[in-house]
Amino acid sequence: MSFTLLKTVFKKNWLLLFIFFAVLTMYMAVMISIYEPNDLQALTSILDLMPADLMRAMGFDKVINDLTGYLASWLYGLLMFGFPMVYCIILGNRLVAKMVDNSSFAYLLSTPNSRTKIIVTQGVYALASIMLLFAAVFGVGVLFSAIMFPGVLDIGGFFRVNLTTMLVNMVVMMISFFFSCLFNDTKQSLGFGSGVPIAFLLMNMLGNTSAEVEVLKKISIYGFYDPVNLAHGSSSLGVNLVYLGLIVILFVSSVLVFRRKRLPL
Repeated sequence: MSFTLLKTVFKKNWLLLFIFFAVLTMYMAVMISIYEPNDLQALTSILDLMPADLMRAMGFDKVINDLTGYLASWLYGLLMFGFPMVYCIILGNRLVAKMVDNSSFAYLLSTPNSRTKIIVTQGVYALASIMLLFAAVFGVGVLFSAIMFPGVLDIGGFFRVNLTTMLVNMVVMMISFFFSCLFNDTKQSLGFGSGVPIAFLLMNMLGNTSAEVEVLKKISIYGFYDPVNLAHGSSSLGVNLVYLGLIVILFVSSVLVFRRKRLPL
């Protein structure tokens, strides 16, 4: 890995990371501010106005009675999958395919760094940026909760939710990164890099609607765990190991694919 290249990649992409952090911070602040600990029934009663299948698809069908479960359901049930996915798709394409497509990758190859060192550095930044994003979001959630509702948030449960959600998004990042390494064309990279994660998300939503199609959820990367159960103490070790395994496999596959392919530079 090249630390000089890592700094350069950060300088080129820090604004994208900051924008997504700012938006997620806004959502976190809003969701915590509208939490009403003394009248959760009034807060959740708005769900009765929506179709039951839609609520199940979005993960809003769980009974909640605490701040940690409320955030896990309302914020981490869909938003923390969908919105970071957009970041993963954009950044994954930026780091390789877009640079190959516009020939700017030739400048990296003209340096003393090998192909392997370059692509490993790009991949490390992709994963590190997701880690930084969720670490910051976790910190914001703890801070805002401490200010608005001191002592109410279960920090341990909230950490478990954030950790596993971070790993899910790292898998998504590596999916986008893999297709960015596989294809030289931005359209193909974006097509597959966005299509596969979106398909997994839709499968998870459909699998939530009824037992007849629950198998779709079980084969989706988003269906391996339940954020509300994690918030209330459910073990996440097995699920986290599965996600870590997928991250490693996709990362190694990305490096191997990129090392062997021809570049139109």
